[in-house]
Amino acid sequence: MAQPASKPLSVRRASPSDATQWLDLVRVTLGTDYVASQLYDQTWAVEQLNQADPAETWVVEAGGKLRASISILTPFTPNDNPVANLGRQLGLPEHFLDGSVEALLGKVNQLCAERRQMAILRVPASDQPQQILLEKLGFVCIGFQPAKHVCRVREGILFYVRVGAPAAAVRLPLSQSLPQIVELASAALKNLNIPNPEIVRDGATGYPVQTEIVIGEISPQDFDQHKLRVHPANPPIELSAQFNRGLGVFRIAQAPLHALLGTRGERIVAGLSFYFDEYDLCLRLVDCFATDDLSTGAMLQHAVKLAQSRFRACYIEADFLITAPRVLKSAEQLGFVPVAYLPGMYKRGGCCVDLVKMVKLETDYSLDKASLTPHAAGIVTIVDRIFQNQKVGFSTITLLRCLSAFNGLGDGELGKMASLFARKLFRAGETVFHEGQPGDEVFVVIRGKIEIFLPKKAVPVASVISGQLFGEQAFLDGAARTATAIAAEPTILLVVQRPAFAELIQTEPHLGVIVLRNIAQELSRRLRHADLALAPASPKKPD
Repeated sequence: MAQPASKPLSVRRASPSDATQWLDLVRVTLGTDYVASQLYDQTWAVEQLNQADPAETWVVEAGGKLRASISILTPFTPNDNPVANLGRQLGLPEHFLDGSVEALLGKVNQLCAERRQMAILRVPASDQPQQILLEKLGFVCIGFQPAKHVCRVREGILFYVRVGAPAAAVRLPLSQSLPQIVELASAALKNLNIPNPEIVRDGATGYPVQTEIVIGEISPQDFDQHKLRVHPANPPIELSAQFNRGLGVFRIAQAPLHALLGTRGERIVAGLSFYFDEYDLCLRLVDCFATDDLSTGAMLQHAVKLAQSRFRACYIEADFLITAPRVLKSAEQLGFVPVAYLPGMYKRGGCCVDLVKMVKLETDYSLDKASLTPHAAGIVTIVDRIFQNQKVGFSTITLLRCLSAFNGLGDGELGKMASLFARKLFRAGETVFHEGQPGDEVFVVIRGKIEIFLPKKAVPVASVISGQLFGEQAFLDGAARTATAIAAEPTILLVVQRPAFAELIQTEPHLGVIVLRNIAQELSRRLRHADLALAPASPKKPD
């Protein structure tokens, strides 16, 4: 165990004359090959440590030698949110144990208390000494984001908060329709000794992700002008843009903004802006507006597709207001997962509102829980379980995405459907269901072939092969089967029970409407096709 520092410690605001030693700390902490080479530039370091710069960097030294450093980062646009965003923490593991970093963070805590701010800090999940020290100083873990930053390698990040004396927060009841958020919020608020808000069954649904809207790219300046023009319509504030927009773990530079505009006919109905972090390969949503209840979901979906196709992003990230359940539901439908619950971090109308950090992960990650403190492990377990549940059903989601019955569902909704399916193996000649049996199951062929027989018919009237759905009329009425289904060869099926689907749509009515509508349309199409096939041929006209 490290001994307490033998030389007197001095904590002070950094100055440009510290640039050389500060860069030494950078190299020792992050190595010499960080993806952003600007980080090692002496001129850049001098600019960052200039005390005229809005960002404050504080250091602890002993005997003229810098031991650790931390910065209070500034948001892109000035605001009065009661938040001190801490970052760029540098220091060797031994200085987390010998009192050096403790003295530095003690000074930061003092500053936050004087300014009536909450401190938030991102900590590598692999850095247990820093977790231990933060918890000793009253910081609380409220989130975990896998694969967030590239340091020496890409790794997960813990979010720690220290609540001083923030302004009173507006804490409305949480929606039972957002169970993942409810679970994470309950754990985070419990860690902070904040009473949990009431949970209500409100039947909240997301915005539709498929709608008649034309989406095009515009300049950030045009986005701002359009947003200003629709301001008199008082569009809801759903997305927080009040954060530092620096890139990478060190928040080095600011990326250019991209903006989208949605129109319906000649009318502007929605806009969304974002930027791409080339160091962490993250697409970060920044701001949005909408003048109706039909466009926000489609804008989010379009941004996700851009992240996947054009930017090849490892993840998409956004901070949503907890007072916006519809956009939270839309994000969930598209496969976003809550990774952090940020209490009272958005100031609106003199009160503070909680934020939910949501992430759609497009890469795999591994987790070493041995490096976590028991306190942090509680939050990590919740977030990791949500991601793992999503991952387990990935192959099923891929299959369901290709079926017409599930057209219009986002990845999150497909994941919920996938969780209902079980696999069954049928030998060649084995009956899947008989004519006259209750229709309480729906099937998808993964591999093999199913033949459908009508009563008293020795020849199959239809065949169902890999990637196709059958028995879906059970989702509509549960009536008795009108045909018999037999495996023509060894076959693997996905099976979902009608009661399980009925239970899901009690909490996900939007999902139920889409699936039932698609099934009804497909059955109608088949009926018309059968009618045409059975219709007598028109008599041939005489010559």
